Amino acid sequence: MDDLLAWVGDPDAGWSVGTFGALAEFLRDADEPAEVVHAAGRASVVTPRGGLEVRVSDDVLPVAWERRTGDSWSQALALCLLLPSGGRSVVTELGPDTGALREEDREAVLVDLGVGAPHLEACVRTRDAALLATLRAVEGRPLAEAGAVASALVEAGPHRVFRTAVARLEVYTPIPPPDGASPDGPHTHLLPRLLAHGRTHAATDPIPPGHVPVATLHLPHPTRTVEGRRTAPRPERHRRAQDVLARWGDPAAVAEKAAVTEALATSTVPPPWVLAREHRATVELALRQCEELEPDHPHLEGWRSRVPRDRAAGAGDDGQPLTHDPTQ
Repeated sequence: MDDLLAWVGDPDAGWSVGTFGALAEFLRDADEPAEVVHAAGRASVVTPRGGLEVRVSDDVLPVAWERRTGDSWSQALALCLLLPSGGRSVVTELGPDTGALREEDREAVLVDLGVGAPHLEACVRTRDAALLATLRAVEGRPLAEAGAVASALVEAGPHRVFRTAVARLEVYTPIPPPDGASPDGPHTHLLPRLLAHGRTHAATDPIPPGHVPVATLHLPHPTRTVEGRRTAPRPERHRRAQDVLARWGDPAAVAEKAAVTEALATSTVPPPWVLAREHRATVELALRQCEELEPDHPHLEGWRSRVPRDRAAGAGDDGQPLTHDPTQ
């Protein structure tokens, strides 16, 4: 499983750590200064805008998938653990962050915001005396009842530190106001309306029952930049993603996709079985990938005449951002 840790140092990959409604994201530019460290069972990367550490062990279950998203598709792999019990639901001071990725941050104070997720500590880290006083004044209360804390966090812009049993993701960029846009690079989302659902992940993520995603790898898209701009096809990215899916994806889904891909390669029009309702999502996914990677494929026009393009639900359709999804 150590091969999955190679993605930590890949500037084209993105990572997220969080829960439904509270999410930290890490991505970086290829030419951005970065300190990458690989060791047995773990890997880390730190840039001026944020950092990530991932640790794997035998109890981690990797789960990979790809799906239609907006006008294109997305592909990801979640590192899962059995769902733990507990999880803080009130603001709680944790003391100095001795596990910080940078030595200079290890005396700053870590405060868990208490999002209530059993697998996640969604924290802020600060030395700001005024912000610490504000947070200490509401310690022991749910964040939703903490009054002006949200505006104090935006004004002070503390580091955000999201921790699970497998990963630590740190964000050093400013916190945008409620009507502002997320900055480029590492950033966080905190959406109380979604947190209220008490879900650990989006319903569309195929996480096995009884498990929870404790870190998610967002594989590089072969025809999109991280900002969502179209770019020249990079087939090697697609091959790498398909290798990940073949190894860690649902075997039935992988077999179905392979059968559809084989039919597209050998049939000028879709055979009758391909048109069955239960194969619709897989066929649409295969056709989108063909359109973007092999637009001159000789069978594409015949297939599209029988299978008109549809649009899958994208980011924002259920209120949950699709992390590091360049198609949105």
